Amino acid sequence: MTRIACLHGHYSNISLLSDAFAAFDVDLLHFVDPGLLLQNAGIPVHTTEQAQAKLREQLNWMQSCAVDAIVITCTQYAALVTPEVEATATVPLFTIDGPFFHELARHPEPQVLLFSNPATVQPTMERLVKLAHSHNLHPEVQVSLVENAFALLMENKQEAYREAIKDALYQLRQTFPDQPIAVAQLSMAPVANQFAKENGCKISHPLHSLTSKVSATLPLLFNR
Repeated sequence: MTRIACLHGHYSNISLLSDAFAAFDVDLLHFVDPGLLLQNAGIPVHTTEQAQAKLREQLNWMQSCAVDAIVITCTQYAALVTPEVEATATVPLFTIDGPFFHELARHPEPQVLLFSNPATVQPTMERLVKLAHSHNLHPEVQVSLVENAFALLMENKQEAYREAIKDALYQLRQTFPDQPIAVAQLSMAPVANQFAKENGCKISHPLHSLTSKVSATLPLLFNR
């Protein structure tokens, strides 16, 4: 059985990733480290250098657990993954937004990307633009932020968080009825799926492209 180590910034991502890979014969090992999220909630925890050192330490620890790959579901930790970090990885390393960037970069029409965590907007967009330009692509992406939503998630107010995301998606559909809409954070994926089903539309999110990329790279088998 394929074993994948998963690094999360928030425990709520455990069930989301487990559900996403439920159809595969895979063993997921979950590691949760909320340090960066606490930092951006106003609690001084790590400098950038300390965060990068902690990430390298965490990746080394996860690799020692006899895993076949590592998935980083936190966009803030993903932003710390440099080419040097990837080069030292002994197993395939996937970030939650890496495959998602490839999907967004290839959209020929203008699109809207919704964020709930303001701390991830700048590093995410910088990485998206860098990847797109490396492939001579120039996607037109308009950023939208759900104000004050991420604090609800950090306070474990899950229902209020979901309602805030749902309301934001509704407003975006009203404002941009003909433009593709995507959500940036993994925590928004369940709401995006539900909203898309209820409104007969498509809302892209990182889990779609992540599971496709991982299953194409690793010898995963569907459960019988």
